[in-house]
Amino acid sequence: MALEIFLLNNKKKIHFVHYDAGPGGMEVLMPVIIKNLPGYDFSAYLLRSEKPGVNVYHGLNIPVQYGDDHNRKAYIKAFKYGRKYRNEIFHVYNIGPVFLLLFQLAGVKNIIYSIHGTVYWKSPLKKYLFKTIWKLVLNKRIVFIANSEHSRQEFYTKISNRYSMRVLYNPFDENRFKGNDTVKMNNEINIVYTGRLANGKNLYKWIDIALKVHQQFPAIVFNIYGEGVLKNDLAGYINKHNADNFIHLRGFRKDVEEIYREADLLMFLSEYESFGNVVVESILSSTPVIASPIPAMKEIFRDYPQFLLGDEIIKWDIEVNEKIAHLETLKALAVKASKNFADKFGIKQHMNALTEIYENAN
Repeated sequence: MALEIFLLNNKKKIHFVHYDAGPGGMEVLMPVIIKNLPGYDFSAYLLRSEKPGVNVYHGLNIPVQYGDDHNRKAYIKAFKYGRKYRNEIFHVYNIGPVFLLLFQLAGVKNIIYSIHGTVYWKSPLKKYLFKTIWKLVLNKRIVFIANSEHSRQEFYTKISNRYSMRVLYNPFDENRFKGNDTVKMNNEINIVYTGRLANGKNLYKWIDIALKVHQQFPAIVFNIYGEGVLKNDLAGYINKHNADNFIHLRGFRKDVEEIYREADLLMFLSEYESFGNVVVESILSSTPVIASPIPAMKEIFRDYPQFLLGDEIIKWDIEVNEKIAHLETLKALAVKASKNFADKFGIKQHMNALTEIYENAN
C-alpha cells in the first residue's frame, strides 16, 4: 500500500478543463485518454454547473469539480481552482481567452490549450473584446494543439499565427470501431445520423433529403441518434411531413459502435466542424459516409472524395440518390478506407504524442 501511494503521489497531475461533461465530440475523448494513459493522475474541472443526463466522467475514478452557470461566480471559482493547483499541468479544451487569462493570473505555469472548434465570436462587439484578450494571453509558454489542419488555420487566421501549433487528430479505438461480418437478415437499408441535435448540424436539411430519398427508395429507413435542444422541433418537423413511419428519433446510445454496425450508411451534413468524429468512427466500422463538403470533411476524406457531396447544396438530394444507387461501391470503398483510417487516426499515435507533450511540461 505504501508503494502504491508513493507511485500515485509521484505521477504527473493533469487537470482537464472544459465547459461541460455532455457527450460531445470533444468531451468523449477524455475517458479515452484517461484509460489509455494510466501513468498520469487525472482530474477534471468543468467551468459550468453540473447538468443532468449523460456525463462522460461517470464511472471513472477521478476527482471532478464544477464551476457555475453565472459568469461572475464561474470566474471566481476558476481563479480559485487555478490558484490551488497552479504548479500542476492544465490541459484545457476550448475554454476561450477569458478563462485562459484567469488561469494565468492565478499563476498556472503549465497550460496545454487544445483547439476543437472554429467559432470564436458571434458579434462584432465580442470579436473586438475577445481578440483584445487573446493578445494579452498569448505567449510562448502555452502549448497549443489543434485537432485538425482546418482548426489550426482558423486560429491562425482569426486570432494569431505568432506561435507554432501541432496538429493532433482525435484518437479512435480501432478495436471498438471495426467492421461487422454479420450478414443482415433483411434487405432494408438503414441510413443514420449520430451526434448532437443542435444548430449547425443541418438536421432540417438532413430530413428534407431523407424525404426526397424516400420517394425514390421507399424501403429505406432513417434513424437519428442523439440528444439536443432541437429534439422536439425535429420531432414536430418529421410529424408535419407524415414521415414518422420511416424517419425515427432514437435518442442517445452509449454503444455508438453498434449503430455503425447496424447501419448501411451514415449521412452527415454539418454546416461546420473542427474535425468530425462520427465520420471517422463510421469508416473505421467499414460503414460508408455521405458528408457535406466543409473544410474538415475535405481534410478527412482527402484521399477518398467519393464520400463527399458537391458544393452546390441545391443538388445534394440528387447526389445522395445517385450515391445510394451505387451503395455497394461505397461499401467496398469504406472497407478499403478503414485500414488507412486505423493507421492515421488510431489511439496509439495520439497517446504517444500526448505523452511527449505531458513529459515536456515543466
